[in-house]
Amino acid sequence: MNAQKEQNNGVFRNSSLIAGKTKRMALTYIESTICMATVTAVDSLVAGINIGSAALAAIAAAGPLLAIKQILHCILGFGIDKMMIQAVGRGKRKEADRIFGAVLLTVAAVYLLVYLALILLERPLLELLMEDQTLIDLMILYTRPLFAAAPIFEVLLCIERAFRVDGRARLFAARGIITNIANIVLDLLLVSVLGLSLSGLAWSSVISTALGYIVTISHFFSPKRTVTPDFSVLFSGKELLALIKEDMRLGSSATLDEVMDGLALAAQTSVIGIVGGSGGLAIWAVYKTLRGIVLSMGNGISASVSTHAGLLNGQKDYDGVRYSVKKGVGIGMASSLMAFVLVYLFAGGLADLYRIEPELRTLCTQCLRVGSIAFPAMAFLTVLSAYLPAVNRVGLSNLLVLIQKGLTAASAAIASITDLKMVFVLYGAALWLAAAVLLVLLARDRFWFVPERNPELIMAYSIRLEPEPISDMSTDAARQLSACAYPAGFCFKAALVLEESVNYIARQNPGEEILADIQLRRREDGVQILIIDDGEAYNPLVSMAEIDWDKPDALEEVVVQRLSARVNYDRVLDLNHLSLDVNLPEQAAV
Repeated sequence: MNAQKEQNNGVFRNSSLIAGKTKRMALTYIESTICMATVTAVDSLVAGINIGSAALAAIAAAGPLLAIKQILHCILGFGIDKMMIQAVGRGKRKEADRIFGAVLLTVAAVYLLVYLALILLERPLLELLMEDQTLIDLMILYTRPLFAAAPIFEVLLCIERAFRVDGRARLFAARGIITNIANIVLDLLLVSVLGLSLSGLAWSSVISTALGYIVTISHFFSPKRTVTPDFSVLFSGKELLALIKEDMRLGSSATLDEVMDGLALAAQTSVIGIVGGSGGLAIWAVYKTLRGIVLSMGNGISASVSTHAGLLNGQKDYDGVRYSVKKGVGIGMASSLMAFVLVYLFAGGLADLYRIEPELRTLCTQCLRVGSIAFPAMAFLTVLSAYLPAVNRVGLSNLLVLIQKGLTAASAAIASITDLKMVFVLYGAALWLAAAVLLVLLARDRFWFVPERNPELIMAYSIRLEPEPISDMSTDAARQLSACAYPAGFCFKAALVLEESVNYIARQNPGEEILADIQLRRREDGVQILIIDDGEAYNPLVSMAEIDWDKPDALEEVVVQRLSARVNYDRVLDLNHLSLDVNLPEQAAV
């Protein structure tokens, strides 16, 4: 339908507000996640240059132990923001707080038990798996500080994920930037200057992470904070178990992805060692660093998309869900294409930076260029893997993970009888094939795995808050309600509430261009008006004692005259959410 036809049918919606907000939050998160990936690269460079190959071997060998933290986070912490944002979308703030408390209690208990066991049992476990005592000593030197700090930092990470409900992407991006700048500085100080070896790298990570989380803690004292953990859920065993079960269900796809990714990478690493030897492993280490940066960009976008999509799905705003994920996919493809171009152009320089041996430089350049072709598929799969659980398609997300990792493992098996360059060719082919499967599923569904439209929707508008479009929208609202067989007096009343409410919001932002998404929905006893805008925060829910009865604001006047049966306001993801219920006369029926 063209725009005029849509407008005449009471549906004149565009993506300006939601997609724009998704983009701004995604770009902010990308800043933080790229910094985190950059620190990993710097850690490797500092270890290799200042400590030696034994240190790099210890860091690589400690990988599976360090991955336990990420796997546990996927099981227990991955679902916290998704559960909370959907609860907020349903208008259940108290439920969101109880989810917050339940997950924090569970995470704290599990991490304390697991990491206490790791600290006590790490040496005997390593001695069962390897004979090199020097390597074991270096691994313990590196991992002990990280294990000791893990429970505290995981609780803080879950708190930060919960605070996403308030949309403070820039604050938490600042946390990531502070952490990673401090990490680089401390790496150079503790290792390069003071010569503390691997313990210096570990303590650098611990101290810098603690400094960064001061930013997260500061949000507890911010007037913008709207969520607080409710630990009383501990005394409601049935509810606590139900919330933990749902949290783990939402995290199942991420957990499966993390475990399968580890297995697939282990298979590829083994194959590369067979076909390329130590030189091939060095090339693979460089590629994994670049791959980590691209994945970090995808994770930054996913943080925004999953949060927005979860909220809008909870509100049954399915057009909004699609606007958000499409914008996220667009940003992911654009950023990954840029990464591909940069790696393709500067692959030789990267080989030199990582001190790849001269005789392997040409091969390294070729492998990096071939491997970078996989970056757009990688970003696409990363964004969709986070999006699907946000719209309660966990089973499909699990299937996608199995397809992707299965193809990756199969590519490694085939590559074992070829050469090093073919390993990278087949890895890229596996990711693009998995992306093609997902594209086919999207084409078959057409609506991004959510319903086409909320059956309760009467009309939907995206407008700038200016007098003429507000007046036209009010007129159209009355017409749409009349077409739905509502009584004439009620149509005028609901249209008046809508117009005065939007005018009230416009007056809170004088001289500003404010965008708003407006929906009118059926209710059993009337209609519901939903208004989302990107203006300054306001609070229409003033107490009666604060109203100036001589000069009431228009919205307050409407509420006082009881044209609205219920008014609810919330500030979520830096957007104002206002809902008003307008009831039919008791004797009327539609």
